This record gives sequence, structure tokens and C-alpha cells, in this order.
Amino acid sequence: MEDENMPIGVLEIAGYDVSCLLWEQDEIEQAVKELALFPQFREHFTEAFDLINYATSFWLEELSYSERAGSVIATMFRLRDPIDEHVGYADAASLPDVIRQFSGVDRGAADSQLVATYALVQAVQAVEVLANWLFASEVDLYDLDEDLIVHLHATDPKKYAELAQVERLKNRDVEIEARETFRILMGDAHRAYMLADLYKQIENIDVLKGTYNVSGFLHKALSNAFSAKAYQRASSAGKANSKPESEKQQTAAELFARVSQSAKRRIAANPTISGADLVKELVEKDYIASIPTVRKYLKKGRFLPR
Repeated sequence: MEDENMPIGVLEIAGYDVSCLLWEQDEIEQAVKELALFPQFREHFTEAFDLINYATSFWLEELSYSERAGSVIATMFRLRDPIDEHVGYADAASLPDVIRQFSGVDRGAADSQLVATYALVQAVQAVEVLANWLFASEVDLYDLDEDLIVHLHATDPKKYAELAQVERLKNRDVEIEARETFRILMGDAHRAYMLADLYKQIENIDVLKGTYNVSGFLHKALSNAFSAKAYQRASSAGKANSKPESEKQQTAAELFARVSQSAKRRIAANPTISGADLVKELVEKDYIASIPTVRKYLKKGRFLPR
């Protein structure tokens, strides 16, 4: 049986070094709640922690966790990248089969437990992304005046949170990426949890009438659905970024057009406007994008330097 403890440094959330996902969920949640900007993202974290708790409950056996629970959860977290890769691209029959391809994952675990654990891993990564972005905003504060920030953290949490908010707003691109990644991971977690619930129902069905096997029929239906989804994801991923009309490229083109139009309008109204003021007005008055993004597209459109 694999060790349920993870190597030091494999997972750190909001400054807390996680060694066991099964037994340290309360500590992880407490570390997140201590973030200065936690109240602004309370609903996001609550959604994730609720799903983590639901997923963990699949390992309960008469009010205690199965002996294999901790090791399976730890192993799947360590193998999350190759598992994700196979989930997206391999011609797998079902999610449990994908997981069982990897040595070290307990093959005696039920399908529902493996799929629920996959949901748990996705939700933990969602918490990690969001919490570590907020934690980084606080860490950056200490570059301003470490002694002052330490003092404020201890004596004036409200002022400390206000400074953390200012630091957070300095790079909106990082925020957008963190929030989008959180939502993608939680979407995957919710879908996996729904599958786990279906597999659990399958496992509780023991109906054989003649040649009709209800359990086998439902397994086949789920396998077909999963294979179709895997094929669709693989096809889309392989083609999307190479197409000029891809969503990502369309979004970039639209943003560049908005920056260019706004820049032309601002320059027409004030021909002597400086480059710094032009960037500031597009960010603070036109609300187009973050400073780095606006500056990038201004340079692309040759509005900068000026």
C-alpha cells in the first residue's frame, strides 16, 4: 500500500505545507480563512471545500474512513498530471479505467471512490490556485516595508487587508488567470462528482433479470459518454489554437481593436497626451484591461512610445 503522506513541498496552500490530504482538510481550510482577502472569495472557497467533503465521504465505512483512503487520495494527487492527460486524450473506456492504468493506484477501490477522489483532487487544485494567488498578494506587501506590514498584520487587520487589496489590483491579468483556472477546475470537479454519484448508484444495484444486467447497461452508457467526451476534448484541443478563428485568438483580436479605438479617441482629444497618461486613462476610465495588457497592445498598435 502506498504511503498516505505526500513529500514535503508537493502541495502548499496559503503558506501551509500539506502532508496528508485526508487528515489535514481542517488545517487547509483554516489557512485559507486566515487570508486577508478571504471574505471577498468566501463563496468560491465554500463551494470547493463542500465538494471536497462530499468526495471524501465516499471513503466512509461505518463512520470511519477506509484504510486505503489516505493512500489512494495521496497517490492520485501525485499522479494528477498524467491522469489528466489520459482523461483528456486517451481512448479510455471510463474514468475509473483511466485511473487504474497507473501503477500505485489501489485497484481494489470501487469505481465510485476513484471517481470521487478525482473530483477531490480537482477541487483541491482549485483551492490551491485561488488561495496561493491571494497569499502571493500578501507576501508582496512585505517588499514595501516589512516592519510596518508585520505591525499592521498584528494590530490593524482592516488596514492590512486594504493594502492587500491594493496589491491585488496591481496585476489584473494574474487575477483573471487565477479565477478562470479555478472555475475550470471546479467545473471538472463537479462533473466528476456527478459521475461518482452515478457509479455509486450502479454499485448499489443488484438486479439481474434474465439476460438483462442493469449494472452492466449503466456502466456501458457511462463509458460511451466518457469516451465521446474524451474524443471531443482531444479533437478540440488539437485544432483550436491553430485556427485563426479560435476563441482565444478572437478574444485577443477584439481586445486589440478596443485598445486601438480608445487610444485613437484619447489622442484625438488630447494630441499631447503622454504615454503614461494614455495607459492610465485606458485602464482607469475606459476599463479595458490591466496596465500590462493595455501597454502591450498600445505598443503593438505603435501608439507607444510617445
